[in-house]
Amino acid sequence: MSMNRGRFLLAAAAVVTALGLAPTTAQAAAPAPVGAEAGATVQAADGQLYAWEHSWKGGRQATWVNSSSDWADRNMRNQASSVHNNGYAGAYEDVRLYWGVGHTGASYCLGNGNYLMDMRYDRFPYNGTEGGEVMNDNVASHRWGNYC
Repeated sequence: MSMNRGRFLLAAAAVVTALGLAPTTAQAAAPAPVGAEAGATVQAADGQLYAWEHSWKGGRQATWVNSSSDWADRNMRNQASSVHNNGYAGAYEDVRLYWGVGHTGASYCLGNGNYLMDMRYDRFPYNGTEGGEVMNDNVASHRWGNYC
């Protein structure tokens, strides 16, 4: 490396550090949660599953701490377009979303800390009745579980 190039790189690094643009060790080491968008803040776990009427956490919101066999209990059956698993890590940390009431039909496992921001682009896996269907406005129940 030439002497001028070395000085330039050293000066550039000093400017980046002085302006506060360099990541701290914690920022550089901490991976973003699956589904996290650039610049998104991570909400501390509160043990709840969140569902919103519109994409990107818009419109009416419903929350559950326990499993629900029918999302009509929160007036959200077949109306959710965005969901977030904000459960606690450990036992029963993942949420299985079901196409049908009573935990029936195709299901999708939403891992702990993950979310689906625009379910128009997400489909139920082929693991039950209605597999392959778009998840948007098609979730009717959910159950907390130990793993996806």
